Amino acid sequence: MVALSVSAVSYALVQSMVNPGLEALRGHVHTTQLGVSWVLTAFLLSSAVLTPVLGRLGDQVGKRRILIAVLLLLTAGSLVAALATSLPVLVVGRLLQGAGGATLPLAFGIVRDLLPTARVGTTVGLIAAVSSVGGAIGVLVTGPIIDGLGVPWLFWLPAIANGIMVLAVLLTVPDTGTTAAGGRMNWPAGFLLAATLILLLLPLSLGQEWGWGSARTLGLFAAAVAAAAAWVAVETHSRFPLIDMRVFRMRPVWTANLASFLFGVTLYSAFGFIPSFLQTPAGTGYGLGESITAAGLLFLPATATQFLGGLAAGPLARRVPTKTLLVAGSVPTVAGFLLLAVLHGSAWQVALGTAVASVGFGIGLSALSVVVVHAVPAEHTGAATGMNANIRTIGGAVGAAVVATVLASRTTTGGFPDEGGYTAVFVLLAAAAAAGLLACLLIPAKADPGPQAEEATADERVPELVDRPRPF
Repeated sequence: MVALSVSAVSYALVQSMVNPGLEALRGHVHTTQLGVSWVLTAFLLSSAVLTPVLGRLGDQVGKRRILIAVLLLLTAGSLVAALATSLPVLVVGRLLQGAGGATLPLAFGIVRDLLPTARVGTTVGLIAAVSSVGGAIGVLVTGPIIDGLGVPWLFWLPAIANGIMVLAVLLTVPDTGTTAAGGRMNWPAGFLLAATLILLLLPLSLGQEWGWGSARTLGLFAAAVAAAAAWVAVETHSRFPLIDMRVFRMRPVWTANLASFLFGVTLYSAFGFIPSFLQTPAGTGYGLGESITAAGLLFLPATATQFLGGLAAGPLARRVPTKTLLVAGSVPTVAGFLLLAVLHGSAWQVALGTAVASVGFGIGLSALSVVVVHAVPAEHTGAATGMNANIRTIGGAVGAAVVATVLASRTTTGGFPDEGGYTAVFVLLAAAAAAGLLACLLIPAKADPGPQAEEATADERVPELVDRPRPF
């Protein structure tokens, strides 16, 4: 399972390392602030589109085979980005890297196929915990890498690591075969899902630049709604759906997806804007004036608490209901952001607040994954966990858009938001975490595998969905 954990870390690193180094990348490829935003947007769009599709392909043709292909794409994307000296080439590299979003769902599916129920929750929790720490480490190491090695090494190092991971998976991860009961890939549904996500995420990512009330922004949102309706219609009437709508309607799944959306709002927003807050010049009256490296190091306590929270989630889920674990884990996240809203005038206060909030991040990422894995039939594991990850990503995009809008509305003549803007964002994130707590209350207690599953095998855990005739 070490190879699966480190594979998930590889993606988390390329996801998180770029954001703190965005200004350095802008200078490296000689582009504008708007231009460099495509480095993030391209990665987000690619990951959102490819994650559920590759997860479903894993169910159909073999998760190990698709995981190797994903790691090869991640390696190729890192190489292209490392060699890039212009924005278009860098964007191509980031598009290829986005395929790595499928590593976590594929890893979860492999765990479910190989292990008995008694070990699935703990192992899924461990992989999720290690992955979340990979994201935090990315924030930590960006500054030292840029200062010591140069901007291209933000991609050279992941390329080397991913190449090693391909060999590790080939040598240590057994083939699990396929779990989908026949059928074919539903490419029309895949196209409509891709269109829906692109039409939704583009205005969320660029609406601040375009204007939230502009015809372009509103038109894309309207087109996203139309594409989503068409996608649901195709999936509902398809004999071989990409994402079975009956799985989406299962209460453990839709409640876990709702909680994951709110989890994404808080997690990705926090790791996106707090480094900028720490680097705000002291001349503003509230800024701490930290360097990129120092700002990253201040996340070290949060990295530790996030890892410990995620590591504990798997074993705890076997002793207490996952619902109880999620609700309890949401409390420190709410408390951490409320603490930051009140105390953020020194580095240790920010480190303390993020460390407290990150306990809940670690528990949430691990435990929500366990809920989905245990709730769905084996042949839907890759697609269902892929969509869960996607919904978390969409939550992050929504959260980032809201944060950017709030801070932009409070920007002073010096070009930096005032302190009240940051305080408002901390309060908003506390409110989102509280909403996530309420969403966790909706998760049914029977979402847990229960004591009777202790000796069950992977094939015995979840009953099949009863099939019904479909037109095609």
